[in-house]
This record gives sequence, structure tokens and C-alpha cells, in this order.
Amino acid sequence: MRARFHTALCLAAALGAPSAAPAASHREAPLMTLDPAADITDVYAFVGYDAANLARAPADRKVTLIVNVLPGQEPSSGPNYYAFDDRVLYQIAVDNDRDGAALDDVVYEVQFETEVVKPEQFVYPVGVSPVTALEGDGASALAAIQRYRVTELRGCRSTGFGLKKCQRTELFGGALRPTVPSNIGPRTTPEYGDLAAPGVFEDPETGIRVFAGQRAETFAIDLGAVFDTVNLRVENAAPIPGARPPLPVQTAAEDADDASNPFGVNAFSGFNVQTLALEVPIRRLTRDGEAAGPANGTIGVFARTLRQAKTLRRGAPRLRFASALLEGEGPWVQVSRMGNPLVNELIVPFGRKDLWNARLPEEESLFVDAYRALDVAAALELVSGVPVPEPPRDDVVQLLLQYAGDPAGALSDLLRLDMTVPPTPPDQIRRLGPFAHDATGAPTPDPAGFPNGRRPNDDVTDVVVRAAGGPNFVAAFVGDGVGVNEKGITPEFPFLPDPFDGRDRRHVDPGE
Repeated sequence: MRARFHTALCLAAALGAPSAAPAASHREAPLMTLDPAADITDVYAFVGYDAANLARAPADRKVTLIVNVLPGQEPSSGPNYYAFDDRVLYQIAVDNDRDGAALDDVVYEVQFETEVVKPEQFVYPVGVSPVTALEGDGASALAAIQRYRVTELRGCRSTGFGLKKCQRTELFGGALRPTVPSNIGPRTTPEYGDLAAPGVFEDPETGIRVFAGQRAETFAIDLGAVFDTVNLRVENAAPIPGARPPLPVQTAAEDADDASNPFGVNAFSGFNVQTLALEVPIRRLTRDGEAAGPANGTIGVFARTLRQAKTLRRGAPRLRFASALLEGEGPWVQVSRMGNPLVNELIVPFGRKDLWNARLPEEESLFVDAYRALDVAAALELVSGVPVPEPPRDDVVQLLLQYAGDPAGALSDLLRLDMTVPPTPPDQIRRLGPFAHDATGAPTPDPAGFPNGRRPNDDVTDVVVRAAGGPNFVAAFVGDGVGVNEKGITPEFPFLPDPFDGRDRRHVDPGE
């Protein structure tokens, strides 16, 4: 029941909000449409389901934390291919004491540095020498190489001028590690999987693995239909009585198929994102450093991006001083954040979306009126003709903003993960989590899926639609007709598949 209401909240909002911003968190606020490198598209937190982690004893397992940025990357976008921004600070924060505040517990901070190794080169890749390595001779065709460093921060004091008095652990002794470049095409990056595999690095002191680079987008949704006033495509069965227009009904067998999309159009088919992924031992995430249990096993996760208070564009450079064309000045300022999917797009009013991005999760009381009113739920009822619960939606407030069993706790938008729940093996993952079922409609729930954390292939859209719509929506297997991306589930870290290449990518519709 908790999972159903949790997603209901998110989706009730998604289905009717008059917004210029797509889901899950792609272009979700006016200012973020102008700053894609700082735009957080999705946040994932889950106990890893790779073979090595499945074989570990529960006390020794690891959690994967992922933040994706820079949405909707057309793979053929040369000559300047996608990269992280050297002037953006990327952070993933973990609340491990259930007080709703994460920045004073554990924070993983990532900063990038780009080296132009061949300023005289005509375009980013050039010549007949393929890119076969991240650095060195195998990377000789690259005009620039981007590298990054990762810092673990603990016990920080959060101020208006950043995080102070932190216990700092520099992964890899503070050394830089190279990112994995864009998948340009079969001539330039001919064996992309072999090129990307060495982009996973393990820090010997902490046991943390990291990855930074381009990946294929796994979030799947019929975005055009959702934001055309919930004009979801309709298939198969007759409409539910009273529904205006007919609801998009699927058969039980269609809905149970986690490998194909029956009729929807996946807006992100053939597109890529930039991925930061960390695999962290559970003991480094619990508040007492012990194995996860009932008292310490649930964490709250959010990600944020920051820029310095002033960004200076110099115009024509004075070459004799070698001044940078773009510089940052002043303290770091938060420009985007995300915990639960769909909140800013589907709950927060249009005029407050940028304000929401600038606030911390524990300040969610500033926006709790929007959760309680849940105006988009009324729009969902108007479009479908199916009644939704009446406001105030205090059930939604408790389920999204508070830890289970703590109705008086602080209000904070965090993606909550119970690390004691075992991971589901890849061949048994069910994209619908609490609503999963077999071809006959018999329930087969997957407790390791959203809203218990979130995995890259969890079907957030359908789960939230049904939770918002109630029993009629659940019984009719209502959804957008899009359940999976065409690359399917990736069983190994970083759990997102190799990106689509620039030359041969396709944006696939059903039946193609």
C-alpha cells in the first residue's frame, strides 16, 4: 500500500500539470532549460544486482548511487560532443540518521577538469586512428580529454557559503580519473564497449567504484502523449465506463511483458545522457558503519548541482594573458536538485519550480501546500472521468516526504532505500515493482523496485499512473504503452547500457 500511494502522488501530478517541462526530471524548470549540463534528469539508488553483489553476504553488499545530467543527447551532435561541465559541482548526498537532512551525513562530490591536448586539431575527433583508450596513444584522435576527482565528505556543517568542517576522503588519493567519451561512430569508436569498460575505477582504500561518462537513456515514457494534456494512446479493450476519453488499456499479458512496448512511443529512444555512478559498500552508508539492519538500514538520497554565484563570459580573449573565456566567481550556489522522480515537474507550481531547485530537501515545508492540494489530481480526474481521492493529501505528504513509521518526522524530499531488501537478479527484475504481475494478472511484486529506491529500468510512469488513478486504473493495466528502452536491462555496473553511436543511431517507434 505504501508503494502505491507513493507513486500515486507523483503521477497524479504528472498527468495533468500544465508545464513546459518533461519528466522524469528533464527540463523540469524554466532556468534549467537554459543550463543542460547542470540539469539533473534522474537519480537512482539501489542495492546492486550484478553477479558479484548478488553473491556477497548481505552484510558485505554494495549500493549503487547514480545521477544523470544533460538530457536528450542526440548522439550525432558533432563536432562538439557532450561532456560534463568543469564549472558545475556535482553532489550525491545520503541521509543516514533519518532526520531528513543529508548534507551533514555523507556527500559524494565530483568535479571535472578538461584538458585540451590538441588545440590545433580541426574537430574533436580527426584522422583515421580510432579511439581505443581513455588516455595515451589509444586516445590520440581526441582533441580534449576530460578527467574528474571524487571526494567523500562526512559530518559537514552546511552554510550559505557551502559545506564546512567536513571530514574529507579523497578517492584515489586525490588523483584524477578520465571520463568515457561520447560514442561517435563505428570508425572513430569502433569497439565502444571495450573502450568504456576501463572507465570503471575502484578505490583500494574505500572499496568504492566510480564511473563517469556517456550512457544510453534508460528512462522510457511516451512524453509527447503525457504532456499533450495526458493524451495517452489507446489500445485494445473497451474504455472503462464513464471514462472521457477511453483510458489506455493493456491486456495482462502485454503489461506483464518487460521486454517490449505494446503501443506507446518512447520519447527517449535512441538518446543518451551523462552518467555519474558510484558503487559504495553498505557499511560506508549506515550511520554506525555496521551492516544494514532494521534500525540503520534505511537511507534517503538526493543529488544536486551547484554553480558559483557569478559566471563571467569575457567575450574576445586577450591572448597575451591567456584569459579563460568563461570563469566562475564567488560561493557555490545550488541550481538543481532531485530525490523522488516527478516532484518538480508534477507537483510544484510553474512559478515556483526554480525556487524549489534552489532549496534543500529538508526545506520542503515551503512547498507542502502543493503536495496537499495536488491540483493535478483533479486534472487527472477531469481527463479520465475516474474519481481520485479528495484533498488535502496528507497521505501523499507522509509517503513522499517522511520516513515510514514516522508521521511526525521532518518533511524532506528524499529517495528512500531500505538496504536490507535483497536485490532482485536481472532476469527476475519486474519493471512495475509493487504492481508487477504475470500474464494472467496474478500479482508478482518486486520489493527491490521503486518506490523502494529506484533502478534504471523501473517503470515510474506506469506505477505512478495507476497509483494516482486507483483500483480502476490498476485493474485495467492502464499505462502509456511504453515500459522499457530498446537496450533492456544492463546487469553490471554502472547499470546503464553503452550509449547509442552518432552515425547509426535510430529513434525507434513501436513495430520498427
